[in-house]
Amino acid sequence: MVDLVLCTAGPDGLYMAGYCDNVSLRETTHDILEGHIAEFNKFEFSRAMRKADCADPQKVYSHIGPYLGGPLEIKNTNGAGDGALSALLHDITANDFHSKNVPGSDKHVAPCLTYSSLSQICKYANRVSYEVLTQHSPRLTRSLPEREDSLEEAYWDR
Repeated sequence: MVDLVLCTAGPDGLYMAGYCDNVSLRETTHDILEGHIAEFNKFEFSRAMRKADCADPQKVYSHIGPYLGGPLEIKNTNGAGDGALSALLHDITANDFHSKNVPGSDKHVAPCLTYSSLSQICKYANRVSYEVLTQHSPRLTRSLPEREDSLEEAYWDR
């Protein structure tokens, strides 16, 4: 029914699911998560696409636990999911902006919805949600750092 899903799961973190064309799949370097869906995150390094734009659509999934294990004290849950969604919408908008301003980029050979992989969007969305949860208000009162070590692969390998 939809091409891309972001689902917050409280203390379990958040999940994303979407489609990617078989020829554009990118395999994860993280541990493979097993469960009801075999090899759940095997292609989480893939970028999301509309199912209709895929010659051979494959479902792709990603999951991430709470940023830093979650805040020590949750002040308010209002807006945490909206914050996560805003991170996803930011990535979709960045993809559109980049495709218009750098049309010959290798990034736009396939008609992807997102600029980043599902795995990277999960990290970004999770980080925004964390900031909302540590405040009394659903608005971010300060911006996130432009570059942050915790969004890099090395942080999540710890």
